[in-house]
Amino acid sequence: MEQTLCRARAERRREQRFVAEVNAMLSWNGTSQPVEIRNISIYGALVAGAWLPLVGERVTLIADHLEVCGTVIWNGPDRCGLLLSHAVDPRAIIGEAQVREGDGAPITLRQITPGHYA
Repeated sequence: MEQTLCRARAERRREQRFVAEVNAMLSWNGTSQPVEIRNISIYGALVAGAWLPLVGERVTLIADHLEVCGTVIWNGPDRCGLLLSHAVDPRAIIGEAQVREGDGAPITLRQITPGHYA
């Protein structure tokens, strides 16, 4: 009998994600929809909304302290993942008092060099 091994997919992200609850607008191809940024990293974001673009669509994500282009790299029924075209500062977008790493406790970030936080 053949044995099948199942392993959890390893986390391959190079940059930390930070939990967010930020209202934003997502624009693509002449359409704009309200979304909520659920988590964000330096180069990516997970957004949730009622009507979202397809994989491969070029988009613009707009919120307080943020306007960045990106590409949809995956989508589901009510959320999608964006690869951002340039680095952003998650702390500036979320607000310093609300920054949290993953699903853990609140943390405080300090920029130690451009694009690197501790």
